Amino acid sequence: MKVLLLLALLCLPGAVLADVIFAEGVASSAGRSITEARRDALEDALWNASAQLGITVRGRSQVGEAAVIQDDTRLDTAARISRYDIVGEWQEGDIYHVRIRVDAAQALCGDPDARMGAVHFPLLQPHQQLTSSLNGIEPGVPNEILHRLSIRTGTPPRRAEHRRLLEPLNGLPNPHAPEIRERARRLAREMEVNYLLAGVIIDIGYENVGLIRNTYLRRSEVEIYVFAGDTGELLLQRRAAREAKGDVLYPTPVAFGSRRFYESRYGEAFDWVLDRLSQEISGLLACPPGDRAFD
Repeated sequence: MKVLLLLALLCLPGAVLADVIFAEGVASSAGRSITEARRDALEDALWNASAQLGITVRGRSQVGEAAVIQDDTRLDTAARISRYDIVGEWQEGDIYHVRIRVDAAQALCGDPDARMGAVHFPLLQPHQQLTSSLNGIEPGVPNEILHRLSIRTGTPPRRAEHRRLLEPLNGLPNPHAPEIRERARRLAREMEVNYLLAGVIIDIGYENVGLIRNTYLRRSEVEIYVFAGDTGELLLQRRAAREAKGDVLYPTPVAFGSRRFYESRYGEAFDWVLDRLSQEISGLLACPPGDRAFD
């Protein structure tokens, strides 16, 4: 009886797979930046981790004159990764390696045709933009989240629309407000997506700390909102923040998301924030409300 019950639970869509999984991904760094190679290696590691939980073969072949003339075979993994940690990364020659540990994965139970759109994230304290030396942060934050999300969930990669859901800002918004819900629904319809990502960049400021001159502390803090495209209902509200100390200022303007940005201590902190938020969204898409077998 226990064996039958276990098999039934494993077959339920949305059941959480609790076994810890380790997986490694690789990518070529020849003629490319380390950031690009790292992203591809991470994508490879996530796919390999999902593949350990099973692979579904989908395909269609066309035969003409006793010969296969078209083969559209495709391999799909049987799970989506909602929580993972990078436990190691290194480079050997022109090959970049990333090793991850997966503590939570979910069987596919969400919408396989999920389309996530995004709008620019305004800065809660606009004066910080004038002193940050970071270019493109307002469109850069949602684009980076969308990129990480497309890697984890297999959703089509998109770019954030040059529009805002929240403007003008006078303190933190109320994402439950009827006017925000209606605007989210309208934007999702215009963008032809079934989920809309919006948010606020709360803090990118810095302060001088310690007794040593030119020692700075800088905080990266972002809050996100995910809305259902058909109703404008708020499905997810999360905030992530991390502090960095040391290499947090830039002598010349630096593009947000560039190699120079991610090589700094502040870029590393922001990378963690963006990863954390994209993990929260991937967990939502894996099993949206109403589709979850277990909460």
